[in-house]
Amino acid sequence: MIEQSREYKPDVIVAIARGGLMLGQLMGYGLDVRNIQTIRAESYDEQVQREGVTVVGECDLQEARRILIVDDIVDSGKTLQAILDYLDASAPRAEIRSASLFYKTSASVQPDFTVREATEWIEFFWERDFHRTL
Repeated sequence: MIEQSREYKPDVIVAIARGGLMLGQLMGYGLDVRNIQTIRAESYDEQVQREGVTVVGECDLQEARRILIVDDIVDSGKTLQAILDYLDASAPRAEIRSASLFYKTSASVQPDFTVREATEWIEFFWERDFHRTL
C-alpha cells in the first residue's frame, strides 16, 4: 500500500481513529510525511450501527495540497464517505485520496490504495491480543 501511494506524494496523512492510527504512523514513515493528523468517526453505539456517521475533531488543512486518508478497513463505506465530505469542506483546494488495509467490494465508496479484499470477519491482532491481556 505504501508503494501504491508513493506516486501520489501526499503532504498530509489523516488517520481515522481508532483503526487508522497505527497505519497512519507507518504510512508516515514509509512516505516520509511528518504532517499526520487524526480525526474520529463514530458510527456505532456499542455493537449497533447508526444510520449516520458523526465526525468528531478537526484537522488543520490550510496548507494541504494532497491529503491521504488512512483506515484499517472500508466496510460499508459510510465512515470513509463522511470523512471525504468533511475534508472536501475543510480543504476544498486539496486533492484527497484514501488508503485502507482491507476493503469490501460492497462498500459504497472504495479506497484508492488497498492491500486485500475482506471476504470474512477480520480480527486484527492488536484487538485480539489486547483483549487477551485484560
